[in-house]
Amino acid sequence: MIELQGLWRLDEARSWDVNGQALPAPYGSNPIGQIAFSNDRMLASLCNGDAVVTRKRDYMSYGGVFSFEGGVLDCLVDISSDAHRIGQHEVRQVSVVGSQIMLRPPARLYGDRMEQRELLWSKVWSP
Repeated sequence: MIELQGLWRLDEARSWDVNGQALPAPYGSNPIGQIAFSNDRMLASLCNGDAVVTRKRDYMSYGGVFSFEGGVLDCLVDISSDAHRIGQHEVRQVSVVGSQIMLRPPARLYGDRMEQRELLWSKVWSP
């Protein structure tokens, strides 16, 4: 069982289209992201950390009460930079990759295209 409680750092973010073609990294080549998990709440914040950005700088933050069962993370969002997410469930498939975790949200529309994303995280602090 993965112990989520603590602080995690975003190491890499990848995305691809519905045909499996790789897309530019959604948070750039230097992604910035943290997730803090307490016993029952989480808060995530992610952004493009590149010094120069040639397209819209991606940013997202959200948090709320979460559950983690059977490799599925489910957060009932009660705070978010995107008001449309408040009151919704943000669901992620979670897998272990060595000492890291991979979070995979369902494919969704980002701007005008459908994307599948994967986010690789490393634990940087445990209580």
